[in-house]
Amino acid sequence: MCEFLAAATAIVREAGEIARPAFGKPTLINDKGRGDLVFQTDLEVNRHICSRLSRLFPDHGILSEESGEDNTSAEHVWILDPIDGSRYFGGGIPLYSISLALQREGDVILGVVFNPESDQLFTASGGKGAFLNGEPICCSQKDALKDATVCMEIPNRHYSRETNRLALGYLAELVDRVERVRIIGVSAIGLCYCATGGFDLYLNVSTASKLWDLAAGRIILSEAGATVETTANGHIVGGPERLCKALLQLLDL
Repeated sequence: MCEFLAAATAIVREAGEIARPAFGKPTLINDKGRGDLVFQTDLEVNRHICSRLSRLFPDHGILSEESGEDNTSAEHVWILDPIDGSRYFGGGIPLYSISLALQREGDVILGVVFNPESDQLFTASGGKGAFLNGEPICCSQKDALKDATVCMEIPNRHYSRETNRLALGYLAELVDRVERVRIIGVSAIGLCYCATGGFDLYLNVSTASKLWDLAAGRIILSEAGATVETTANGHIVGGPERLCKALLQLLDL
């Protein structure tokens, strides 16, 4: 496990050096539809990380947002989002990350999330805790919804009207019942800031089906002491156990 985490940390930091020079001025390569942009930097970061992983761990598979599946039936599979938050990256807003997780026989066993602009490196491995730049982190200890700041991920116009109205109904309920609601729009970063206690709760009602967006951040939040669960309708809720239970009850999830 230590070998895998050390390699992932080093490789993601290397990838940050590729991303940083293009921040705010990347070359657009493709629009995949549904609002998903692909920049030249996405492909360069993807190529670097996949190449390094393949050389170090030739028996491992890779699942990447940009290059798809490679040997994903292997015992170990790396899950990669080379640039999570491409619109922020392209717009010069320093809220993007490089997200890498390792799955073993279907279970995520480690995660690394790196924001090159803030030089914040979040790491976690199963049973070993979560860390920010090598220092231990812990989720919020609050237990009352009225005091909580909730990081919420909502869908966009490319989702169904029914899904969007449902999400807006959740948002309206939360605005009336919690201290603050914040919408970042970058799943990995939202999960990690919840892991530090910066946000008290995390609610995702939009990107739960995108494994590369969530795998690394989810284990980081879990290893920071939070409860993280997927509801019956596919939403993700994370945070202190009592807050999670209260949120699930409030929204009838």
